[in-house]
Amino acid sequence: MANNEGREETENMFTYAYCKKTDMQDDLKYEAMEVTVTAVEKYADSYETAARMVKDNLDKKFGAPFNVIIGEAYSFCVTYQEKSMLLMYTNGNVAALIWRTVSSFG
Repeated sequence: MANNEGREETENMFTYAYCKKTDMQDDLKYEAMEVTVTAVEKYADSYETAARMVKDNLDKKFGAPFNVIIGEAYSFCVTYQEKSMLLMYTNGNVAALIWRTVSSFG
């Protein structure tokens, strides 16, 4: 058997915006990714503030209600409106989950 004690584990580090999963239309996807990268870089010490910036920007441009979670090492299970969900990574292992909830049932 080979001795693997000297090998270092490499983590998946994204130095660029990486879209992991989405069903958004292209214009919404690109806007959401651009705003998210800007917010994470601007508020690197406060993911809550970055998420608020992304939410406010998307609500203003595309209409409410968007939900945004930005952070590291979390899992999720959400119900979302079709063609409105994005999971992306940026600035290392910072994940951003963006989705729009159903505004009314009917």
